[in-house]
Amino acid sequence: MTSSADEEIHLTGGGRTTVTRRGRVIYREGGPWSTTVVSLLRHLEASGFTEAPSVMGTGFDERGRETLSFIEGELVHPAPWKDEAFPQLGMMLRRLHDAAASFKFPDNSIWRNWFGRELGDGPFVIGHCDTGPWNIVCRSGLPVALIDWEVAGPVRVDIELAQACWLNAQLYDDDIAERVGLGSAATRAHQVRMLLDGYGLSRKQRDGFVDKLVMFAVHDAAEQAKEAVVTPETTDARPLWAVTWRTRSASWMLRHRRVLEAALA
Repeated sequence: MTSSADEEIHLTGGGRTTVTRRGRVIYREGGPWSTTVVSLLRHLEASGFTEAPSVMGTGFDERGRETLSFIEGELVHPAPWKDEAFPQLGMMLRRLHDAAASFKFPDNSIWRNWFGRELGDGPFVIGHCDTGPWNIVCRSGLPVALIDWEVAGPVRVDIELAQACWLNAQLYDDDIAERVGLGSAATRAHQVRMLLDGYGLSRKQRDGFVDKLVMFAVHDAAEQAKEAVVTPETTDARPLWAVTWRTRSASWMLRHRRVLEAALA
């Protein structure tokens, strides 16, 4: 059954806010950060970065929702990326950071609170900050665009890359690897290297990167527990699983530290 052009279709995912689509326009529930994010997206398009949604009209509808362009494609998630995708993921992030470097913050800029802004060391960039494969549109199995920009904002380069490598190489425990058909630890470690090669991160800058992968996973698990208010009385399996797979992922990376470090050397 086809929907009329005037009907709004609720989209799954969407991060932390409600997202619908009508024709070629995506409507996202706004927040205090929306004006800043829309300004960033306008700047990226003007700078020639084509791998993000375009701002439609004023950027907002009469209900205060963000209005962005719909990007054709698929999501590879939860299946693994093919190897050829990883250099392209790294290059996409590099193009984003380069394009965003000239962004001038609007007066009274507001970015969405996100735990990752306080992590890492080294230079800050303006990043996407939610670079899981569920937010990356692909065609023919290769990445073409980043969507769901609500968490975008200042982030250190090492943290943006740690998040992207962890989630896209799927450095997860063995049961998840078997379930979704992931490669061996060595294969996934090589995928991390390919993403960093695509970004252009030097060998020296990779020192300690495995520790940052583990650190990010642990902090992300803690944040999931806080957001869901997990307590000893929690019985809902969803937040419990969200915390569980992240902590087990950190354990998996520690067990395979030598493999990961060898791939990045």
